[in-house]
Amino acid sequence: MRNIDKFRGCLIGGAGYTFNSFEVTKTNRKAFEKAKQFTENADSKPLAIFGGTATGKTHLLYAVKNAIEQNSLDLHVILTTTVDMVSSLTNIISNSGSAEQFREQYMQADVLLVDDIQELAGKEKTQDELILLFNMFYESGKRFMMTSSQKESHYGIKDRLLIRGFWGEFAVISKPYINAQLPADEERAVIRNRLLEDGEHLVYDDFDLNNFKAYFINIWKYFSNYIGLFDVDRKDIRLVNNLNDILNVLLDETPLEECECQTCILFTKAMLYTISTYDIQVYKGGFYGNGVLYIPLPHHAGTSDCIEITIDEFDEEFLRFCEQYQEYECF
Repeated sequence: MRNIDKFRGCLIGGAGYTFNSFEVTKTNRKAFEKAKQFTENADSKPLAIFGGTATGKTHLLYAVKNAIEQNSLDLHVILTTTVDMVSSLTNIISNSGSAEQFREQYMQADVLLVDDIQELAGKEKTQDELILLFNMFYESGKRFMMTSSQKESHYGIKDRLLIRGFWGEFAVISKPYINAQLPADEERAVIRNRLLEDGEHLVYDDFDLNNFKAYFINIWKYFSNYIGLFDVDRKDIRLVNNLNDILNVLLDETPLEECECQTCILFTKAMLYTISTYDIQVYKGGFYGNGVLYIPLPHHAGTSDCIEITIDEFDEEFLRFCEQYQEYECF
């Protein structure tokens, strides 16, 4: 007898997650259809569903599990998470077991469903084992499906582990699930309200360079902590509008020196660009990754089209641009 209970899944109460109870929208329709195809076709290619918090990834994973178990009683389905897989591998190795034993316990399944691949970021050994496991499933004609909140390898996940990088199908859900009720983030609201107040002081009171720099650092920290590819809060639009108001003040009249004003304009535009662009380069190094600011450069500022800086480099880079603009004024 297979030890089915051990691998039935990491979450309790998944029976309610079915394809019929999934609210199909314009942004999740492709993922929904591919998940159904994966369920119904025994020869399906590996499938990856990418999307942020509350986009319905886990719902679809359970819907696949429940549909296969209902319609194909002879198939053994394992639904697990990468957190559980890391724990399993650690326990096996610490008890003098082998990586082969780790893979063998999952090879009992006919269909393997793995949730939250992004949790393996930085855990290279487990990633290697999962790659081998997926290879074994593929070569044996078995099915596997995974979900992840990240779809690029720049976040500490190897290319080979992202299914679209080798033989599989994938779909992206770009907006939160319509039925999701996300808890309010009180800390985020407090920080945002304080930033809105500080921004209004900059716009309506005397514009001060030190206040601008302090505000810029704080809003940079906020956006790098809270803004992501999938989880932009609509209330943050007020902060974006505030940045636009600051930009208008800078373009109109301030007590700043010309070189200081131009540098503030450059950084304000860079902030707006980094939090709003769809450029894949920004996804690689901007707030969607590790908090790097992406600065498109004016032609006279250098030969490169852009520069990426970290928050720790802000003071140094701000001064450098000031000096460059000052030199430019002399010509």
